[in-house]
Amino acid sequence: MRDRRIVKRAALFAAVGLLVVASAASATDADRAYLRDKLSFRYVNRPNITAQSPEILDNAAIYAGTESGAFWSSTQVPGLQGLVRSLLGDARHGGDGTLQFYAARIVKILDRPVMVMLLNDTTPLTPAAMNKWDACDDGNGRAWPCASNMSTADDARENCARALNEPVPARRDGRWAGQMTLGQTVFASGAGGRATSTFIHELVHTQDRSDRRAHMFWLSGRSYHYGSDGTHFGVEAVPNLAATYQEGIANTLRLMVDSDRARRMFGWFANNDVVYVEKVPPSTSGSSAQPCWTTVTAPSADIWLYSQLRAAGAREITRSPNPNPGYAYFQIRSIPPRFIIHNEYILALTFSEYARHLGIGKFLRALQTNDATLFRVSTSPIAQLFNTLCRAGLEGRSLSSVQGVSDAGPKPYMIPLAYADFFTGYQSRSKADFASIFEGMLDGDWVDLYWDSYKDEVRAAVPIAATRTPEFGDLTNIAMALGVRESRPE
Repeated sequence: MRDRRIVKRAALFAAVGLLVVASAASATDADRAYLRDKLSFRYVNRPNITAQSPEILDNAAIYAGTESGAFWSSTQVPGLQGLVRSLLGDARHGGDGTLQFYAARIVKILDRPVMVMLLNDTTPLTPAAMNKWDACDDGNGRAWPCASNMSTADDARENCARALNEPVPARRDGRWAGQMTLGQTVFASGAGGRATSTFIHELVHTQDRSDRRAHMFWLSGRSYHYGSDGTHFGVEAVPNLAATYQEGIANTLRLMVDSDRARRMFGWFANNDVVYVEKVPPSTSGSSAQPCWTTVTAPSADIWLYSQLRAAGAREITRSPNPNPGYAYFQIRSIPPRFIIHNEYILALTFSEYARHLGIGKFLRALQTNDATLFRVSTSPIAQLFNTLCRAGLEGRSLSSVQGVSDAGPKPYMIPLAYADFFTGYQSRSKADFASIFEGMLDGDWVDLYWDSYKDEVRAAVPIAATRTPEFGDLTNIAMALGVRESRPE
């Protein structure tokens, strides 16, 4: 049976003409069959018994509409059951065509199987169980969804084994792209939609082999990847831009499947809401021990993000009472663009709107290209992805062919940079400011082309001012200003 669900968005602007902005999500039996062959579900009913072997679900039977075994007979894991049905079932058996469409295309980035551990965490897990099943504690002993890429995990295991003079373990990435672990509790209290979009978010992590630049964020025996507290809010500016990239691309796909979250996060930006920044200073004293998984270098200045913001004259927002006393608050569009880009949802909004207007296939192909570029290479992942998206917009032409000329045709190669300018609130006051969004590592020719030839046109078409709140339609108007009048979703 063919399951087809199509989601379309269109906008008509009489001033210039018609631009169809569509995000089409249409699963086919081929997508469902692909997921049947690439997702390996392992169910653990009593995870605190760490000596047991998981139940491997029969994907072929589920695909055919048959549900049998301990997983399906349990009354405690309806959320996990619903997730598996939505990924492998047809429309008559709980299949979700939109979810299947996106999940299949994400897994095709590396085109290798993904292991998905399903835990009955209705009883809190012990630390040993968390470790055994590669689960992430939500703070209450439950398994919040988390995932890893197998290649980067294998590299870390190899590095540690060699540093400790231990036998190097066998690699697993020849077979697996990555793995994910999630429990039933995340589906509680009617959180099905949130849990589903979290699954998509984590699925992207299984495909992401970008270098975490961990060697730049280790100080006094601690990692400052996410800051002093080791965790992050969705509206936080985190120290490590590699983390911003990794969370940003995962949230890009989350926004594509979760329209409610997309509206909320756009509203957060449009209303000039606050960005959180940790105030707790990093410790400069403590253990000098080096982590086994990387070679530590001089720390990045971004470890002291709050200090840098203060030095730049950024004005804090005072909250009383302060719900998070370890954090400072800054309005999004009151801080320099190089700090705005440290937030994962600024990136996610930029890329998801690119995907809605130019096609999810274009974005995922760029992500696939970027992944190969970033594997075991420490560089700016954000700059590399913008380079890739801009080059893709040339559609086979050379960059030199659009420099120093009046291009009257569509300019999709400028849309990534125009959206980056928009979602940093046009806070770049100079070409150097704009280049700083990309850590100064974006090809300078792209910076020159946008800043000298198209920046004024974009900002005039869609101004951002205190008296006007940005709207979703602004992204369409920007595309139209750049001559892109029709989207052709794949």
